[in-house]
Amino acid sequence: MGGNQFSIIYGNICAAIGDLSQARLAEVKAVLNMVYLGEILNADPDRPMFFLRRFDDSIKTKSSDTIVSITKASPAVMTTANDTYQTGDIISPFDVVGMTDIEHRMFKLTRTGAKTYNLYTIDGTIINSSSYAAAATGGTIYHRGSLLSAAVKSILSVNWHGYSRPLDPISSAELEDNVSLYEDNTSRPLKFHHYKTFTSTGAEIDIILWFSIPDTNYQMRLWYEFSPAAMSNDTDYPVLPPQFHPAIEAGAITRLGENKTQVEAGVIWPQLYAKHLDALKDYNRNLWKNYEQKRSGLYLI
Repeated sequence: MGGNQFSIIYGNICAAIGDLSQARLAEVKAVLNMVYLGEILNADPDRPMFFLRRFDDSIKTKSSDTIVSITKASPAVMTTANDTYQTGDIISPFDVVGMTDIEHRMFKLTRTGAKTYNLYTIDGTIINSSSYAAAATGGTIYHRGSLLSAAVKSILSVNWHGYSRPLDPISSAELEDNVSLYEDNTSRPLKFHHYKTFTSTGAEIDIILWFSIPDTNYQMRLWYEFSPAAMSNDTDYPVLPPQFHPAIEAGAITRLGENKTQVEAGVIWPQLYAKHLDALKDYNRNLWKNYEQKRSGLYLI
């Protein structure tokens, strides 16, 4: 693999700041990752980084299913007539018999067995239905969305296989202005919402929701901007073209120098870092320019 791995990058930074014993290694690693994730991968403010594009065509909408029961418990356990869903699926119940507290809401499922699921809010909080009006004995659930398998910084394009019109992004404010999108009206979904949250331990949760409810099974084509994790293992590599790995060193040394760390030639490092960022921005824009056809591309200059 080209470029430098984590241990070489932080070793070069420690050497540059005169910390040959690496006594300040924790600080160096923290600043290094801050520069890598927060600055370098955002060097082009107007365009996503082309090399962080990813493609996913594994997501499919699923048929509706019938509620057999939902227990008054923590977590609430739902049993369905058919074995339709998997862990990470987002569903909405309608025409619920008994447990009206869950009507029209959205839940994330954890599959515990055939036709059996625990209910959670879409950000992962356990549903405690102990105080709900009654156990559910019927109703219909529809597939509303899916947990994304990767950390997604931004969604670039969404479409259904066999159709040429992409789905339009819709904000939470727009969703609240159009409450009919939450109802059980079925059609080919034409809008999507990217929902992002984090657990108490910092784990990223990315969910895609579609509106309206699908009237049949569709297969998604999803292009997105990948959100890399911080480097932590010595053998980790930056998700960055190898020729720009030195930008991480220059950026980290620059930021450490701003915090009054003794750095030789402290004026040179900020200039070098700025040149790296300008070169990366030009590189990214050329990739977008070469990728888009003719002159109609979204990120073409």
